[in-house]
Amino acid sequence: MGDLSSFRVGPRKGLRRATPAAEWYERGLALEGSDPAGAQVAYERAVAGRPDFADAHNNLGRMHHDQRRLAAAESCYRLALCVRDDVALYWFNLGVVVEDQGRMAEAIDAYEHALAIDPSFADVHYNLARLYEVTARTSNDDLLLRRAVRHFSQYRQLARALG
Repeated sequence: MGDLSSFRVGPRKGLRRATPAAEWYERGLALEGSDPAGAQVAYERAVAGRPDFADAHNNLGRMHHDQRRLAAAESCYRLALCVRDDVALYWFNLGVVVEDQGRMAEAIDAYEHALAIDPSFADVHYNLARLYEVTARTSNDDLLLRRAVRHFSQYRQLARALG
């Protein structure tokens, strides 16, 4: 061991802080159009820094979904919903990814959750109309067919209003 009496402390250096999760999230948003791989890394850094960052989980899920990594996308959407289950977009995205995996009953359930939160979400009405119609035609269920018509009508009304 060295002699501690001759030990000298150098000049104090400033603290280095990690990049905040919100900055990583903003970088991800900025990179999505030009550098999807960089955007994905930015979103991963955002959720690593703040596991409760629901929007970052959702956007990371979209990145996985766009690359057809459906299980990873589903996991991200579910993590976003664990943090905030009151966001219709998260339920919608979950519905799309489970539908893409062929799990229609789960997709319908997710879409219905989305509509319970935001009844004016036009794309949810459209997707529900499609699924109800397919299910009604295969099962010969008039009630589901009426639901399909109702959701399609609602979709058309909302789409017209959006212009």
